[in-house]
Amino acid sequence: MKRRLLHAGTAVLVVLAGTTAAAAPASASDAPGFVCNLNQNTWLRTDPHGFVLRTLSAGRGFRWHGQAIDDGSVWIYGHGAEAPGQDGWIPAVNANC
Repeated sequence: MKRRLLHAGTAVLVVLAGTTAAAAPASASDAPGFVCNLNQNTWLRTDPHGFVLRTLSAGRGFRWHGQAIDDGSVWIYGHGAEAPGQDGWIPAVNANC
């Protein structure tokens, strides 16, 4: 009986986890810009070479709003899928656009 309850509880958890994953956004918000794919974990910064705001995960979306060149490096401005409300800068080499 205990084993049957354990299996039923596990099935409920799997169904709930699947429902939650389906509701989560797969890419950045619909703000203007192109959607890129992060090719490695990268830091979202306040400005090129600035303070770190958060870490963005490889394989997730990044909404590109603009770019700049600083010390010969190209940086892109936008936000990651993990934080669509927080814009910042990442090195362009860390995204496939």
